[in-house]
Amino acid sequence: MTKRAEYTFALYSGSLAEPGDRNPYAGRSLVLAKLWMRGYMRMLRVRTETGPAMQRYRAGDR
Repeated sequence: MTKRAEYTFALYSGSLAEPGDRNPYAGRSLVLAKLWMRGYMRMLRVRTETGPAMQRYRAGDR
């Protein structure tokens, strides 16, 4: 696997993780751990912004 593919996979796997999942790259590779965390944070942001609680909150603003 090329470095680019490995980096892309780390980012992608972070975005597919579930809340509370541990970073599989922690302690092995700082770059891969940061990329995984970036994907993980994106997943959390998407879930927060598009979840049912946010939809109810935005519906109350109207």
